[in-house]
Amino acid sequence: DAGAAKLTNAGLSDSVAERVVDAARDLPRISVDWGAFPETIAAGENEMCELTVRNLGGGARVGIRVTVNGTEMTGTETYLGDSETVPAPVFGADEDELRFVVEVTFPELPLSPVREDRTVRVE
Repeated sequence: DAGAAKLTNAGLSDSVAERVVDAARDLPRISVDWGAFPETIAAGENEMCELTVRNLGGGARVGIRVTVNGTEMTGTETYLGDSETVPAPVFGADEDELRFVVEVTFPELPLSPVREDRTVRVE
């Protein structure tokens, strides 16, 4: 995001700064589209939702996990070029809240996992 000019100002040579920026453009940039994910659900009710993990950068092998209150609900490994849709069942359980976490990992790249979360209240 800094661009070559700011990297040069930070002490890199022009050619190294350009190579860093070019290489960064090839890395994946992940966003999660929660769609019509509910904020609440009635106790005893169930709703099958889908989440879309989008890659706005270069393609890469990824692992995608969806957990609810720490329990894995969905897990997949795939090559993510554009987007991948994964199921995320929402169920009115005995808990007061359901914390959904989407985690995207990069097994072949030295990148930190991307995590996004949402909380659904059980009424």
